[in-house]
Amino acid sequence: MHYIYTKQPTTESASHTARVISEQLTAEKKVLWLLSGGSGISIATQTAALLKGCPNLKNLTITLTDERYGAVGHPNENWQQLIEAGFVLTGSKLYRPLRGTDSEATLESFDNWIKKQFAAADFRIGVFGVGDDGHTAGIKPDTNATSAGGFTTFFKGTDFERLTITYQAICKLDEAVIQAAGAGKQVVLQQLIDRSAPLLAMPAQILHKVPTATLYTDCQLTT
Repeated sequence: MHYIYTKQPTTESASHTARVISEQLTAEKKVLWLLSGGSGISIATQTAALLKGCPNLKNLTITLTDERYGAVGHPNENWQQLIEAGFVLTGSKLYRPLRGTDSEATLESFDNWIKKQFAAADFRIGVFGVGDDGHTAGIKPDTNATSAGGFTTFFKGTDFERLTITYQAICKLDEAVIQAAGAGKQVVLQQLIDRSAPLLAMPAQILHKVPTATLYTDCQLTT
């Protein structure tokens, strides 16, 4: 994992993501791009703006790493927050994980779709955050999401019911762009860089398994 200290981690993460996707699309590759919620929404909107006019956007497929289950358009839905933030990328293919169905059917649809996209893509890139508790995507520590097989799973957390990709899916990515900012992330990010926390307690450690992973942060870490 490559670590970059910057005072503008969101902007630099977006620039990095747009550059990589643009290069792959220009080379006529089929690209799968996984977005994240939270601060990742700003990265998504900035990246989309940079990709506007990029050739071969028809070869770009986009979805989320995780979603908070509920009715389509509920206030905490990551996809709804993307819409409200102005995320638009005309010409690309978008998949909204919530389908207006029960949790079992929603998971089945997401799982079937994402398996097909992983198989069809020539290049797979994900944007990730790191929570204060060490989670990434929707994989919360000490939950059954940390031991789930397959590409996706569903679980009831202490805050939301969550639909998320799994360790197995993350390990099949070609690249991960990670952004985490604020003094409150100092300890957890140092643990991430040092690999000093076990995977069960700190799911973000799985990002070391991605062949190319870059962390952008305004925390100064020791390497």
